Amino acid sequence: MKFIWTINQEVDSKTAYNHLRETETPMSRASVINFLNKMANKGFLQYSETTTKGGYKGLYKPSVVVPDEKSFKRVLAKRIIDMAQKELSRE
Repeated sequence: MKFIWTINQEVDSKTAYNHLRETETPMSRASVINFLNKMANKGFLQYSETTTKGGYKGLYKPSVVVPDEKSFKRVLAKRIIDMAQKELSRE
């Protein structure tokens, strides 16, 4: 996520994967794809597809709702609090 926020443009999973390979916490390519897809499904990233020689390629970029790390932390904290309040109200 930090990498995508830093460059602030569309990134494919291969670019994100190559960036992570050079860090202290490398991940498999499948893990990178799964993570990016989950972040897009939750609204933290915008997702689009483009056609390539071999088929389709997913592109990810910061969402309007969460354009940077600070707003990500704020939105994530609010979601956690909302879920906790919902669980506590059931009792």
